[in-house]
Amino acid sequence: MDMQELKQLIYKGEKVDIECKKAENSVPKSVYESYSAFANTNGGYIILGVKEDKTKTNPEERFIIRGIDNPEKQKEDFWNTINGSKVNVNILKDEDVYVAEENGISLIVIHVPRADFNMRPVYIGENPYKGTYKRNHEGDYHATEHEVRGMIRD
Repeated sequence: MDMQELKQLIYKGEKVDIECKKAENSVPKSVYESYSAFANTNGGYIILGVKEDKTKTNPEERFIIRGIDNPEKQKEDFWNTINGSKVNVNILKDEDVYVAEENGISLIVIHVPRADFNMRPVYIGENPYKGTYKRNHEGDYHATEHEVRGMIRD
């Protein structure tokens, strides 16, 4: 996906399959909540380098493409964390995480597919009942104990 396609996606606004994060100098911790939520729901895109101004309603004013510093370092940090003990499973391939650049502005795009039923729940930390997220509308929410049991059962 090139920068033009990304801009179209960003300016549609955050929704069930799009999450924007500021991430100027480092990968925010909330990226892993979004990763879990997308993996446990229907998949989606996490775009790093976009600031959200919630006081604005027009998506082209609300979502400000700022870019990030050290995109290759942040990408490496993300991979090191996702392959470490932060989450129970990494379902991403190399091509799912990339840097998009235009006019000196760099964004990191993370495409999170829906996890196969035998990989769910995808969760943060050691406890699936505390670290499992789902995506609803434009937010990441803790899955209920009932929802987590359903994922484990399926």
